[in-house]
Amino acid sequence: MRHDIVYILKEDIGAEELRYSLRSVQANFPHRRVWFFCGCPDGITPDGYVRFKQTGRNKWQKSTSTFRKIAETDAVSDDFWLFNDDFFVMQKVIDLPYMIRGSLTDRVAGIRRKRTVSGYANGLDTAREALKEKGLTTYDYALHVPMLINKQKAVEVIDQFPHCPMFRSLYGNYWKVGGVTVPDVKIYDLEGLPEAGQTLLSTSDASFRDGKVGEYIRKRFKRPSRWEKR
Repeated sequence: MRHDIVYILKEDIGAEELRYSLRSVQANFPHRRVWFFCGCPDGITPDGYVRFKQTGRNKWQKSTSTFRKIAETDAVSDDFWLFNDDFFVMQKVIDLPYMIRGSLTDRVAGIRRKRTVSGYANGLDTAREALKEKGLTTYDYALHVPMLINKQKAVEVIDQFPHCPMFRSLYGNYWKVGGVTVPDVKIYDLEGLPEAGQTLLSTSDASFRDGKVGEYIRKRFKRPSRWEKR
């Protein structure tokens, strides 16, 4: 696991969840260096920072431009762990498998049972159809967990699917990475808590700020990380 970690951050990203994500990384996730691309909040200094203005008309196109920038950055390890600022590593890990939620078909159906209109479900559906056209599997890799990405393989994926959202699912199915089926670890509600011994965890803005899970994380990781300015 001596790979870099890459966080792709909004330019106006807040520091609080990210601060605790980094504390959990320092405590439990072996790595080489931590990189920020695009945004970097005050009070945190990563090992590497690439200030980058995303291009594109929507979030998917902007994400594509960022992956190209990561691939062009020679100092980033060829294989890197893709993190979000709301990912937390609660137990020490040696390695992580690729993880899937199930099928994109089931995921889309589940969302549409709750909401008749959903841009997110439409994006999943677009990815599913694009994968089917190429005769590929259609597993759902869009979980809130770290994912190991190869820089050049990422570029090939966005070249093969230039107008398609859902990079994680495109990458996992295109490269046939396989994986274990797990439930998503993101807690949205204010009362939810992780199971005893749970390794990975993610929160919504509200559940981190006001929920029991946010309090749980803040109590768990009190020691500042080496990336926090003192």
